Amino acid sequence: MKKALLFFLCFGFVQVTPLLYRLLFGYSEEFLYPSLLCHTILVIPLFAVFYLRNRYTKAFLVIWISWLYVGELKILTYYNVNPYYISVDEGCIIYNLFLACMSLGMLAHDLLTPPPTLTPEVRAQGRLFIRDLGWLEGVLIVFPLLWFIDFIRAVGFIPIFAGTDVTNIMYEIKYGFLYSYGFLNCVAAVLMYDRYLRSSKKGWKILWLCLLAASLLIMSIDSKRLFLLTALLAVFVYGKIMAGALTINRSTLTMLAVATVFYVLLQNLRLGDAGDSFFARDGLPLGAEFREYIRAVNEFKPGEIPNYNFLSSTIGGFVNGAFLRLVGYDKWDLVKHDSAYSFMTLFDEENTLGIRTGFSSELYFAYGFYGLIVIALFGVVISYLSYKISNVRNQSSLILLSVTWGLLVLSVFGQSSVTVGCLCILLYLYILIRLIKLAKPQRPHEVSPYDLRRYSGSQPETAHTELPGLPESANRYQLPNGSR
Repeated sequence: MKKALLFFLCFGFVQVTPLLYRLLFGYSEEFLYPSLLCHTILVIPLFAVFYLRNRYTKAFLVIWISWLYVGELKILTYYNVNPYYISVDEGCIIYNLFLACMSLGMLAHDLLTPPPTLTPEVRAQGRLFIRDLGWLEGVLIVFPLLWFIDFIRAVGFIPIFAGTDVTNIMYEIKYGFLYSYGFLNCVAAVLMYDRYLRSSKKGWKILWLCLLAASLLIMSIDSKRLFLLTALLAVFVYGKIMAGALTINRSTLTMLAVATVFYVLLQNLRLGDAGDSFFARDGLPLGAEFREYIRAVNEFKPGEIPNYNFLSSTIGGFVNGAFLRLVGYDKWDLVKHDSAYSFMTLFDEENTLGIRTGFSSELYFAYGFYGLIVIALFGVVISYLSYKISNVRNQSSLILLSVTWGLLVLSVFGQSSVTVGCLCILLYLYILIRLIKLAKPQRPHEVSPYDLRRYSGSQPETAHTELPGLPESANRYQLPNGSR
């Protein structure tokens, strides 16, 4: 009863949001506001948020819903700085339809997935967590330093500290041999956070936290933000798994604040005006991708974007370049037809900066409303991934899945050619881990992520813990004192 009441209250707020926009901003131009019908469609995603059983699927969906509001506020605040015509409603309706179909895919998989049965052993001591990376863990932790050295050797300077606008040259710089594998920095960040959690002494905790901060800075030196945001999301998921429950607490809010500050700061640094007010220049410092998506909807229909080919660019982004050459294709000839490059000159022929508009936008402009089928299947994949994260036992698998989860969350405003390229790097790492295990089987070291004293250095307030991502009926069991 309480859940149903809260659902109706939330839906009521969602429904009246367009009216609140009118009261808050006071623009007389009706085209700036979404319609009530547009927000009515959100009843399906909102229902899914309340009735999905897996908390990580819920978190994914909440972020995608929030992106709609970020985009709407971006357009409304930007209009005060640069008042040009941009009609919001049609694009928001299309986004919400894709959001609704993704939600239905999530719900379908969630309903068809039986909750795991807790064995007496699990009830007694918690789900065992196997640390299986061995010596490869050390190599991955050192990787950000190696990546940084190779970057400086090849580039000769740090773009974010150049003090000038680097957006015109950031895609033309030769970054070095290891740059293509930079997504491994996200894996390294999660491993450093794991060391932080497992350290019992304050000095070691401070050291690993400083190293984590350094790795986040290193992966941002090219002024691009994908690796940074993916790493922060992966650390968030990994930390919640270690804590035993997905909850919103002080550390969650701190991480959100850090991600927002870094995102805005990097945007200013890449433009060479870190001291300027972003609000004065561009309105809300988030949501430019959504604004560009709305602009595209205003002027183009599906199939009308010049040189855009979703399928070929996605295949080109994922498949190894050497293999493509072997079968007679050039990787760049395929990738250059992705959304970022195709949208780049839609509104400015002299623009040299790629425009990302998000996965829903890519599907819509490639396939029209047939893309709703693809986004529904994507929802099934996200639900499957969330259940895998909730039940994995190997450290390597948990880290790879956490990073994958973070990467796919960001596809809400990303480009698929880059997303699948990063997934390809993770696939390489997964294959390497499997080969090492086959070549030299090792005895894994097992620990329990639900031993809160070991991981957080503090005694929990209660002896109850939860299996993350599951409904309360499947979560409640008690850890006896002897199992700690």
